[in-house]
Amino acid sequence: MKYLALFLMLVLPTAVGAQTVNGNSDAAFAVGKWKESHEGVSLFCVRVTTQEDVLKGESSGACFLTEAQASAKDSVTMSTNTFAVTTWDEHSLTATTEFYADKNGDQTSKSSPGATKFVYHLILNFETHQLTKIVEAGPGNSHAYHLVDQ
Repeated sequence: MKYLALFLMLVLPTAVGAQTVNGNSDAAFAVGKWKESHEGVSLFCVRVTTQEDVLKGESSGACFLTEAQASAKDSVTMSTNTFAVTTWDEHSLTATTEFYADKNGDQTSKSSPGATKFVYHLILNFETHQLTKIVEAGPGNSHAYHLVDQ
């Protein structure tokens, strides 16, 4: 998976331009960089059940979002989060993940003192070829990210 993410982040953007977003009811992907933070992004979503379950509408899916941030010359920090797909049809998908972090941004448990709950939502529109990430850090505190050239 690590090599697939690196391939998507490094090779595809140079081959196709600033961003690529595509998908259908079976698989989806996006490659580019966030307009707001300039981080490199690769997203890969797949169904995790059988074709029969897909036809019945009882299929679940998972998305893997890898982001790369250049923090200094020749230094890149990569992170990958797994998202559970909450809705997915032939037009779009929505996926969500949540976790708790301490004041330094390190993942922690809900019961840790000062832990903040973060909820990430991904919205991938196959028809308009747009990817949006919404980060919620507590009530009334959210920020949206969009791929460049959307």
